[in-house]
Amino acid sequence: MPNPKKKIPFESPSCEIITIGTELLLGQIMDTNTTYLAQELGRIGISVRFRTAVGDLPDEMKRVIENAVQRCDLVITTGGLGPTLDDLTRDAVAQIAGVDLEFRQDLMDQIEQVFHRYGYNMPENNRRQAFVPAGSQAIPNPVGTAPAFIREVHGKPIICLPGVPRELKYLLNREVISWLKQKFHLTDHRITYRVLKTVGIGESKVDHLIGDLMGHGKNPEVGLLASQGEIKIRIAAKAKDMQSADELIGPIEQEIRSRLGKKIFGKDDDTLEQVIDSMLISRDLTLGILETFTAGRAAQKFYSLPSHRLLESCVIPNKEHLSKWIDRGDSVLESEAALSIARKVRSMAHADVGLAILGFFNEREEDYKVKGYVGATGKGIEKIFSWDMGGDIFTLQVRGALIGLNTLRLALIEATNE
Repeated sequence: MPNPKKKIPFESPSCEIITIGTELLLGQIMDTNTTYLAQELGRIGISVRFRTAVGDLPDEMKRVIENAVQRCDLVITTGGLGPTLDDLTRDAVAQIAGVDLEFRQDLMDQIEQVFHRYGYNMPENNRRQAFVPAGSQAIPNPVGTAPAFIREVHGKPIICLPGVPRELKYLLNREVISWLKQKFHLTDHRITYRVLKTVGIGESKVDHLIGDLMGHGKNPEVGLLASQGEIKIRIAAKAKDMQSADELIGPIEQEIRSRLGKKIFGKDDDTLEQVIDSMLISRDLTLGILETFTAGRAAQKFYSLPSHRLLESCVIPNKEHLSKWIDRGDSVLESEAALSIARKVRSMAHADVGLAILGFFNEREEDYKVKGYVGATGKGIEKIFSWDMGGDIFTLQVRGALIGLNTLRLALIEATNE
């Protein structure tokens, strides 16, 4: 007999999301449905294992949906439910289920009501939308003309939703989520995520430091997502409720923080500029910034906040103009020059803290390189940093702004600890 005291782990149902439409493959429209579906399914404890896009060719649609049924507990499709001849999702699912399409008068009445509400006569081809695979559970669509439906194949549901995002969201939240919770007994189960954000460290280094905590099938499951200058560490826990999820996530988060220390600047929705601005507010400090090659990207991050502690910002486009800021009157850049310029910025802005992010592009055969310098200064605050990097202009600007702001963050931390 099983031990009643033994905690049985929650196994989340697996799902494949299939977006249907040749326009997706051609890049004519952006797929936002898959991201939305994955987020909402995760909230109730369903794990999306595959994301597939397929065009309007019937044989390829059928093959993709059949593969999804074989490898997942449920399948959700979006698109292909319109009135035109290339809207073939209904036909493909009917063939997979081995049934014919059947006409539903209740769906026809609802579609006609939508047209009448907007003062139009319904075209005859919209009659196609009132057909669903025989044996399906139809889902009327009061906000559009494409009804959804659910057809189980080998005990696995295929849920077909319209591709229009507004209609998909309405039907998912009004009908499908509750159906899924009942079908898979998900009343209390959930997948909870916590994201730790790092800056100033590469993906390979993060992997080296916490790689032993990663691995498919673990609960919690730890994964990495790299972007320009920032690494996100995602901790995903499957549990029956939020408290149980927090109990799983907590020890892993603590271990990761102990290994990465100050490299972690925030979590979940935190941004680097928000974290720095909060530090300035807590110490009642104001800020002035001067930038060269980053073209004001560091300052722009503060200006995007509803309110901020940045008093003044300045962009110097070339070495000749920067020479006016350097004590020795030349254009030589070095760490001490960055610190000196940061002091002048602080003074001119009448701010408590000055930040200078310096460097200029040197063209190479295929891209550019920069020797960057950062200086941060203020009462009890003094930090300099220099680095070399190469790449395209946009990448260098984004990474340079993040490095400059992170240097300021570390300077504020060190000043606090003194």
